Amino acid sequence: MLRLPERIPYAIAMELALTGDNLPAERAHELGLVNVLAEPGTALDAAIALAEKITANGPLAVVATKRIITESRGWSPDTMFAEQMKILVPVFTSNDAKEGAIAFAERRRPRWTGT
Repeated sequence: MLRLPERIPYAIAMELALTGDNLPAERAHELGLVNVLAEPGTALDAAIALAEKITANGPLAVVATKRIITESRGWSPDTMFAEQMKILVPVFTSNDAKEGAIAFAERRRPRWTGT
């Protein structure tokens, strides 16, 4: 409940918190709380499809991206690019970065090692 007003309009957050009303999936999607709607009985398939898209990317890049998005809330505009680079430089200099470039040049799928 603490972060709800950061995610959806304040008035809607207050209404939900004060009434205890349910939020239908379609409305949650409209508000940006849910990023994918699935037909009944297909939620697992939709989740697996999303996971496959994510895991196709380099694991170091995925972890760094999650860190940046999570941690950047507290960064000031003056320091945000420097803070981001602290997280990204190890990714840019990794074996996975080299593998990604080589795989792209060779038109093949990369073989990530997480190093």
